[in-house]
Formats: sequence, C-alpha cells, structure tokens
Amino acid sequence: MNRNYCITSAIVFALAAFVHAWRFVLDLPLQIGAWSVPRSLSGFAAIGALGLAVWAFRSAKLGKPAQVAYTRS
Repeated sequence: MNRNYCITSAIVFALAAFVHAWRFVLDLPLQIGAWSVPRSLSGFAAIGALGLAVWAFRSAKLGKPAQVAYTRS
C-alpha cells in the first residue's frame, strides 16, 4: 500500500481519536436530531479510531523501501 496514504489515514484517525477522547473526558453533550448520543459511545469510538491510527502508522513503517548501503571499493 502507498506509504503516503497510510500516513494520511493515520493522521486522520488520530485526530478523530483525539476529538472523541476530548468529548469523553470533558463530558460534552452531543445531540443528533432527537437522539442524545451517550458519552460511552465516544469512548468506544476513541479506542477504535486509535487502533486504526496505530495500524496505519505501523503499515506505513512496514511499507518503507529497503535501504541499500553503498560501499567504496
């Protein structure tokens, strides 16, 4: 997979995890139409987004091209 894509995905998921964790910690209210979104949902979403961010960062690291050591003869 393209390394730049993995890094971009990891950053987006990390930001999403941060926003969900922020809402969870500060207990900010969230209303979608008539439904009041429970705080615990943001906790689960933060954990899930963090897991995806770690996975994407690790995929980007594994996708590095091999480095070649040049020596003088």
